[in-house]
Amino acid sequence: MARRPRLTIPRRVFLAFALLLVVSGSALLASFITHERTSATLSLVHEGYLPLALTVSEARATQSVFGNLLDRVLSERNAASTRAWLSAARRARPATLDRAIAGIAEIEKLAPPAGDRASLAKQRRELRRIKTMLSKGEARYEELFQSLDAGDREHAERILADLRARERAIDGRLRAVWATVLRRIDNTSERATAEQDRALAVLAALIAFALLVGIGVTWWSQRVLSPLPRLQERVEAVARGDLAHRLGPNTDDEIGRLGREFERMVEAISARDQSLKSLQEMQAQILADLRAAVLVVDGESVLRAENPAAEALFELPPRVLGEPFERAGLLQRIEGLEGAIEEVATGEARAVLSEVALEPARAEGGDRPSETEDRRQLNVVVTPFGERPGPGRRAGVLIVAEDVTEELRTKVRLIQSERLAAIGRMAAHVTHEVRNPLSSIGLNVELLEEELAGAGEEARELVAAIHREIEHLTAVTEEYLRVARLPNPQLEPEHLGDIVQNMAEFMRPELSAASIDLQVLVAQDLPLVALDETQMRQVLINLLKNAREAMPEGGRVRVEVRPQAEGVAVRVADQGLGMTPDQRARIFDLFYTTKETGSGLGLPLSQQIVVAHGGLMRCQSAPDEGTTFELWFPAYARDVAVA
Repeated sequence: MARRPRLTIPRRVFLAFALLLVVSGSALLASFITHERTSATLSLVHEGYLPLALTVSEARATQSVFGNLLDRVLSERNAASTRAWLSAARRARPATLDRAIAGIAEIEKLAPPAGDRASLAKQRRELRRIKTMLSKGEARYEELFQSLDAGDREHAERILADLRARERAIDGRLRAVWATVLRRIDNTSERATAEQDRALAVLAALIAFALLVGIGVTWWSQRVLSPLPRLQERVEAVARGDLAHRLGPNTDDEIGRLGREFERMVEAISARDQSLKSLQEMQAQILADLRAAVLVVDGESVLRAENPAAEALFELPPRVLGEPFERAGLLQRIEGLEGAIEEVATGEARAVLSEVALEPARAEGGDRPSETEDRRQLNVVVTPFGERPGPGRRAGVLIVAEDVTEELRTKVRLIQSERLAAIGRMAAHVTHEVRNPLSSIGLNVELLEEELAGAGEEARELVAAIHREIEHLTAVTEEYLRVARLPNPQLEPEHLGDIVQNMAEFMRPELSAASIDLQVLVAQDLPLVALDETQMRQVLINLLKNAREAMPEGGRVRVEVRPQAEGVAVRVADQGLGMTPDQRARIFDLFYTTKETGSGLGLPLSQQIVVAHGGLMRCQSAPDEGTTFELWFPAYARDVAVA
């Protein structure tokens, strides 16, 4: 086994780049320090000496003007203005000197060199002497003006000579201060230039050294990391499925060892792929042949797998694999599915949903029914899938759904057929047993009516009441017979919209007499429907009569015919009193009625006719919101013969 180097690649790369950072940081630090020094020197010139030079220059200018005015004070006829200028200049000169002294203090705040500090202290003392000389000469100026006012010219000339000597001395001292400040400015500027030159030289040397170090580190890093691109190409090739091409000779560092371990892993993967491929092919074949819909959802609630039966049954959106399961829309379309998944994902062994409804998939802008009977009925089983996760984590689930719609519909049809057959036999028997006595009673009532021809009004009303009850019972027996003797529909391809419009025109006078506005809307290009026109007219008459009886005060009935779900839907909506949920749940039961004189046979008979046509019938209603009946019939298939 080869001996491993003391320093690993990451540590060596780290040390190399640390060296580069140190060199670069040193160059930056030197540049920063030099810049700060040069900036401080230049600040000393611009913020200190130049303002001081301007202030001293201003004091010299004032002093020069003051000397000129002083020379003319005896020669001018009107000395008032000159005296005024002199007085103003006398007040201004101390203020200018104070500003110069303050300027020296500002320079000292900028931390000048020791030589500058000594020179500044000397200039401050000089300015203070000048200020003292100015204050001592004030009394002599007052004395001069008093002599001029008194007309003592000789005495004024002696005072003026003394003042001129004093002012010349002050002017000389100001010139000396100004010359010193100028020298300081020149010296400081020269020092800044020298510092800048030194800084540039040091910075150039450091930058050159940093570049050399950077080039060396880059070359060394490239040499050490050069096997990585080959390893990356090998990884990409393996990801594409190319397991044949091996890496070339490897180094003895971490990258070389990684390459060797990777090749051993590839060999293991290649062997495992062969076994997995056969298992996957077997699994795919099993899933493809299953009639049940199968979905796999991982612990992150992402849909990971589906079989063709699931695509066909659930009408899943395109490219839904790999997306959150919520995007498939099944949590909203299957009641209780979300809770079942949550139970199994958090620890339950399994969850079963029996005979749950699958709401239709709704395409955007599509014309799908809101609650149509074309929804599918499912048995759903949810079980854990994959390994159980640790505490606090969700497990993946396997969802298996079986479409039991046709089985349930067949079961319902068989039960309903058996009930109708039994009721039909009972109705036929009852009708046979009742019709003969009713006929005998009717005949005897007619004879009794003849015998009571001369009797009073009360007797005739009693006989008329007996007649009405006999007629009612006869009508009931006729309805029973219709239920018992309802023939199989004779189906022919028909335009359902035309039948509805004709039936509406037939019923319109009756509805108008009851103050009911009948509105009919028939869509264009409706598909043909296989119908028995006579039985269909009977269904429409029942629905329109029910709507009329539900609106004793009048109102509006709206009838719509439109294409829907590979068929035609008929919608009859009234504005009546509506029904409670309990009433709505029983309206298709035989002999159940919400009307005082109803037989409870109209709607069951209508539903029997619709089902015999291969269609569906449902009802929506709520108290004070009216009732809507919706019928759906499959479109006529031309290649299928009708009875």
